[in-house]
Amino acid sequence: MLANNFSDDLVQEPDDISQDFGSSTQHPSSPSIQDSNTPSPKTPRASEPPKKVCKPGILPVLGHLTLFHLPPIAITLALVALYSVNFRWGGVSDEQLSYLQFAAKGHETLIIVSLADILMHRIRYTLLQGKRGVPLGFLSSSFLIGSPISYFFSWELWGPLLRPATKSKRARIYIQLTGILIIISVIISVAAAPLSAIVIIPRSGWWHIHHVSNPAQKVACFIEGPLWETDLRPRYTYDSLGRDNMLQSLNQLGNALVEEDDERQRVTNVSFSFVSFKRTISIATDFSVYKDLGESMAFATTPMEALQQLPKFWSGRPSGVLTRTRQKVLGDLFRSGWDTRVNLTAAEKWKEFRRDPISRWKQPISAVECLRSNPTTDTATFVFKSNITDNKVVLNAEDNNDFKAFLKRARENDYIEYEAPQVFNETGQSNETDPHRVDYLFLDLPGSHTSAAILFYHTDMLYRGELSLCRIYSRWVEADTWLEPGESVYRSHLRASLFDIQAHFGNSTGAGDLIIMSQDWLNTTHRSQFPNTEQSSYQYISEFCKDLKYKDCLSVSVAAYMTHILSQTDPAKLYHVWMSSDIRTPSTGDSIILEEYFVDGYGYGWKSSRTIPFAFSVLLLHVLMVLIHMTIVLWPHHTWHSSSWGSFGQMMVLALRSRALDGLGSVGAGVSSSRTWSTSVSVRVVDGEDRLEMVLQNQKGGLSQYQEIGGEGEEEGFDRGSSLVQPGVKYH
Repeated sequence: MLANNFSDDLVQEPDDISQDFGSSTQHPSSPSIQDSNTPSPKTPRASEPPKKVCKPGILPVLGHLTLFHLPPIAITLALVALYSVNFRWGGVSDEQLSYLQFAAKGHETLIIVSLADILMHRIRYTLLQGKRGVPLGFLSSSFLIGSPISYFFSWELWGPLLRPATKSKRARIYIQLTGILIIISVIISVAAAPLSAIVIIPRSGWWHIHHVSNPAQKVACFIEGPLWETDLRPRYTYDSLGRDNMLQSLNQLGNALVEEDDERQRVTNVSFSFVSFKRTISIATDFSVYKDLGESMAFATTPMEALQQLPKFWSGRPSGVLTRTRQKVLGDLFRSGWDTRVNLTAAEKWKEFRRDPISRWKQPISAVECLRSNPTTDTATFVFKSNITDNKVVLNAEDNNDFKAFLKRARENDYIEYEAPQVFNETGQSNETDPHRVDYLFLDLPGSHTSAAILFYHTDMLYRGELSLCRIYSRWVEADTWLEPGESVYRSHLRASLFDIQAHFGNSTGAGDLIIMSQDWLNTTHRSQFPNTEQSSYQYISEFCKDLKYKDCLSVSVAAYMTHILSQTDPAKLYHVWMSSDIRTPSTGDSIILEEYFVDGYGYGWKSSRTIPFAFSVLLLHVLMVLIHMTIVLWPHHTWHSSSWGSFGQMMVLALRSRALDGLGSVGAGVSSSRTWSTSVSVRVVDGEDRLEMVLQNQKGGLSQYQEIGGEGEEEGFDRGSSLVQPGVKYH
């Protein structure tokens, strides 16, 4: 029976926590042992002399703010500055990284100390000066900020927010603002540890450096436009290298070729040299889809040729420097050139030049799919699998005169052997003298979404008389182009994989973006400018592939050669911006070549990680809180500083020396009601001996323990028998 009564007492909640304020908490039916008329017991005070609760004056306040808040925000703002200038550490050892981890822990600790001081100041000020006091649940917030998880999920925090005891609208708003401040402080304190480490420990990567050269030697390297044309017309004749040089260049593709039973997907970077300058052509083949022996598809891309011919702007460049190349396409400001503008100084020219946006280089990407078919008398049918355009192609001699003439000529010359007769001249170079070779034909496929199509006639014994149709798809793509440290051949990186057919040639890219190769333009890509050379580049490709047992030879060779042709430009020109020059000035449509330099190492940069902006957004929120706190503290009516009750033990001592807080109910064994944590308390001077005690507030905002019984009446429920704490006065 006793146990049941005891259990009922534990779970019983008072209907009104402010009722029966004159009774003891332990014996609700008995009068309080101590009330306002009971003299305070005599206690020895020699060991604890009277103290000032708060000190007025600007100097103590500034000293306190400087000590508690300046270090963490100074570190945060210094890090913001370092990230803004892309500060580079260089090489960092593991031991140095360990030191930086300790620094991050120190930064976290300073932030938590700052947050605890902000909360403690608000609670302390409300205890001393606030008319409505502080909810009991908020008293421990500043002491638990270092490990706030259990507090964050307790009624101590959420009870005053969700069930405030006061009925005053203004008091409710004040409690809600304090609760929001506590919640934000808890979130920042929990996140401070990882976020400090994120921003203090530098990232490894490539960091941009500025090469400062003599302004008198500053030049603009440019390529005459227009570039990136999609409707190709003859501009000049592309050189054919001759049989030996051409075959030697094609032999470099050996690493990209696979055996007929290979079904792998792979990318091969080939150091290719159709011309004197070597460059990398990336070739991709995918035979996980194209398993038929007669079908193959290859992708190829390479940087523009002019980039490989660039002069060395930075002589004596360190070996560890990575060079990235970008472009600036001149706009309408340069329509009439730079020198023709009146009163335009060299500095103004350079200023106008810098206004135009910088962009990534474009480069050609070509996809070539080849399919072999055995034609009938006058018809050849090809069924592809790429789905880039119509898969089925039917060539009929009756409907296509070019195809009809090609078949007739090829079959009449079916006696052609593996190699044409060769005559060697005095220099040892071979000359191809057979004018009757008919190995290929440029086809126009109406209604087909292709750049070009080439039909090859096989003269080898294995596939003699068969046809291979190669459909070519080409377009310009943006790419990051760079030069690795210690290397001389440029590399590039595309946004999408070379294997991604839909990204490069699907319907989403737009039909207008596909490069259209006219018959006249194709004719300029296969004939040599030397009259004694009869064979063309495509005949060399056919000759190169006819003896090889590689099913992808035609597609790889045509893709590499077409990419090489598309990447050729006029040689780059140098224009001295600061001095007169005989070279044509850069004008609208020309592309200025820019070089940017990077070194490997550790450093700070906003773009080095996606977590960096998020980390600083939280840390700068703490800086904003500190600035608001400093503004409030330094306000003329609030300029005082207090260090009282700065620990949980001191707050407990204040509660022990205070009279029993009546109205809390049965809380001796713990608190189970959220309304109990919503009860507000204040610190007041309660007797003539300048003694401070923690007192309870009622719902109207008055002091429950010390209601005036005789004398003057109450005004809005506020106590007239106690007084507020005054700055500069010593209290017991």
